[in-house]
Amino acid sequence: MCPDASHDYTFISYICFLDALIDHAEDVKELRSKGILLNFLGSDDQVADLFNQLANELVPDPKIYYEVKSGIESHYKNRAKVSMVAFLTTHFSSPWTAFGFLAASLVVVMTCIQTLFTVYHP
Repeated sequence: MCPDASHDYTFISYICFLDALIDHAEDVKELRSKGILLNFLGSDDQVADLFNQLANELVPDPKIYYEVKSGIESHYKNRAKVSMVAFLTTHFSSPWTAFGFLAASLVVVMTCIQTLFTVYHP
């Protein structure tokens, strides 16, 4: 760094933050699908390698993205949210499965109501 330059580590910290998010080509693909990254290099493997090599010698300011990192960690550590998302993506992968579940639930509820009215008729 130049002696006259200000000590603004925002860009370096951002590169290191992206390096923390990117380890494999699948990570790059996920970030591209959300519009966070644009890939002009070619393959996602090349982008992952670029970030992994680029951040090797960089020293970020740990306070800049602390809130973002802690938010990601707290979201990931919330087992209820992670389990719910895993359940929904596994069992309700299409709208038809959700519709079928709602229809089956409605049939069960209506059957229970009919049984109650049959047993305890007014």
